Amino acid sequence: MRPLLLLALAALPATALADIIEVDAHPVWYEVHGDLTPDQPPILLLHGGAMNTALTWADLIPVLSQDRAVIGIDQQGHGRTADRDQPITMDSMRRDTLAVLDALQVDSAHVVGFSMGGMLGYDLAVHAPDRVASLNAISAAQSNDGMHPGLVAANRDPGQLPDAETLALLPSPWDMLAMRQSWMEQNPDAPDGMTKVLTKLGRFIASDWGWSDEELVAITAPTQILLGDSDFLPPEHGAHLAALIPDAWLAVLPDTTHLNIIHRPELPDLLIARIKAAEAGQ
Repeated sequence: MRPLLLLALAALPATALADIIEVDAHPVWYEVHGDLTPDQPPILLLHGGAMNTALTWADLIPVLSQDRAVIGIDQQGHGRTADRDQPITMDSMRRDTLAVLDALQVDSAHVVGFSMGGMLGYDLAVHAPDRVASLNAISAAQSNDGMHPGLVAANRDPGQLPDAETLALLPSPWDMLAMRQSWMEQNPDAPDGMTKVLTKLGRFIASDWGWSDEELVAITAPTQILLGDSDFLPPEHGAHLAALIPDAWLAVLPDTTHLNIIHRPELPDLLIARIKAAEAGQ
């Protein structure tokens, strides 16, 4: 059976607009589906680690772009954005993302982020609140303390053999193949740069990224926390996040893992409902 990630890529429509901007002399690739208008905030899609805009959002772009513009950004070393001689950090991803919004003259956007992209969504809501019209954070933890401890241990010591519980949470060989194939087809550093990017990602995930309870309590963007019941973070952590962020919605999808949540048929309606409620002042 072909993996869902590869099937989704086959269904992705042609990009309406794609370009590269220079941020601190480094290229950052972005794409826009639909027409940007000053009276309607677009949707900003932030992909997962070791993925890219197309691989993460292929199922959703055709649906979300029906009535508004959708922006996707490939982060450092991902998709069509080359790596650079710097670590991958939350600060650098935030800076690159805001630079794209500035270049497109977008004041604020409805942020939809998956995994690493959801973490970046929290970071934008904390550090650039005026740029976030709403936030849908999918499968994204507050810090390493919110993630399955076996995953954190594996990132901190790549030579350590994960236990059975941790192995069950990890991407399948098919999923890893889809990630590698997509990276090889898109990235300027192919074929030799992927190992370096994965090493940087592992160091980033194992670092002390995250936000305090006090920072999350201060988030003003209308927020929805979404995760699977067999995700990288347990449902209890999702409930913790929803209790911290004022008036946050919480959706725990049954029979759902970290990667298949982005293919769940109910996901588009959940995202659109939060966006429309935010625009209605709810």
